[in-house]
Amino acid sequence: MNKLLIIDGSSILTTCFFATVPREYYYGKTPEEKQAALSRVMKTSNGICVNGVYTAMKSLTKLLNSQKPSHLAVAWDITRDTFRRRIYPEYKGNRAETVPELKSQFILMQELLEEANIQQFMDANLEADDLIGSLAKQFEQQLPTYIYTKDQDCLQLVSDYTRLWLNTGKADELKKEYNVSGIPDNCFEFTPYYVKEVYGLDPIQIIDKKALEGDTSDNIPGVKGVGEKACIPLLQEYGTIEMIYEALEDDEKSFKENCKALGVRTPVKALKEGKESAFLSKNLATIRCKNLEVTLDELTLAVNEIALNRKYKEFEFKSLVKPIHEPSARVAEQGCLF
Repeated sequence: MNKLLIIDGSSILTTCFFATVPREYYYGKTPEEKQAALSRVMKTSNGICVNGVYTAMKSLTKLLNSQKPSHLAVAWDITRDTFRRRIYPEYKGNRAETVPELKSQFILMQELLEEANIQQFMDANLEADDLIGSLAKQFEQQLPTYIYTKDQDCLQLVSDYTRLWLNTGKADELKKEYNVSGIPDNCFEFTPYYVKEVYGLDPIQIIDKKALEGDTSDNIPGVKGVGEKACIPLLQEYGTIEMIYEALEDDEKSFKENCKALGVRTPVKALKEGKESAFLSKNLATIRCKNLEVTLDELTLAVNEIALNRKYKEFEFKSLVKPIHEPSARVAEQGCLF
């Protein structure tokens, strides 16, 4: 079956990098101890760090071979200074700088994928999520679309046409609970039904959830004093933060009574004081989609095996080098599947 797979390149590379650093990195109490651990990551013979690229390419190859997409796109974050930081300068301001051992591998993996003839997307004004959303909305009604990422923000993109393979530590637990299989390792496949089952909300409401709760990983403030226990019932009742505030401002007494009926500790004061923050947070949490100048045909998966092998040899990935027999070499140069 033809299907489009959209991969969060930044997510898969970062996950694979930190999954393969020496465990002493996590136990290190000083910058020197952490740096000593990082100095032992997998390198080429001339000292180039490649642990993340190697593991990511192993994961990607396994994913493509098991799921067999007909079309493929990879999206990247290339800067934190996107439009969101202009809206809110503190956005992601709590994150440490990317360690050089990882930062250098973004360029290496992008070069490798380019040589392999895999379409990549990056924009200095947008995040990978925005590009993923743009691609999904642009093509989801032309063929089934799947997103592969560790970022829960992409839950808002789930639709009747787009499914999310969310890389999560709860994947095995969820697969067992809902008796599902055929999903990539360490992932759970979210459809609108499963978003509702797991989170109690429709996919589009994930934006409003973050608007109220905030997100410490992205430094999105949310509404102080409104947590999940209040957030979920309120959104189930009113749908959006706009409707919550409309109900509160139209008739505060009735709103309080309704909160009581919902079993929610009345968060009226918190909501009033945090209104501006709620709408700012919703703006930050909303994935921005735009039309990208690419056709579906340009996303057809046709890997240049000869060029890919060349890069594998350059990076000394001996276990990933694929034998290419002479009679098929010309075809491989033009492009074929993994």
